[in-house]
Amino acid sequence: MADKNNRLNGNGRIMADPTADFSQSGGKYFEIHVKGHLNSDWSDWLEGLEVKLLENGEMILFGNIIDQAALMGTLNKLNRINLTLLSVNEVRKPSQY
Repeated sequence: MADKNNRLNGNGRIMADPTADFSQSGGKYFEIHVKGHLNSDWSDWLEGLEVKLLENGEMILFGNIIDQAALMGTLNKLNRINLTLLSVNEVRKPSQY
């Protein structure tokens, strides 16, 4: 269930309020969906995000992002290597991904 700083999108996923304070919780978990593939060797360069490749040529990056500046840094990195951003969603921390 979404808290007062978040809302659910049409897919039932939590969408972050950009004004919410990341630091209170030690960061937030995000799924970043992009068009294109990178192998898991890129995980360190992407601040430790997990890489999940999809059969349709897309990829989901998942992990804890400490604050809004780190989120923007990750998105900028993806832009610099010319990956098309499809969606960014805040998600609950799963027991396993």
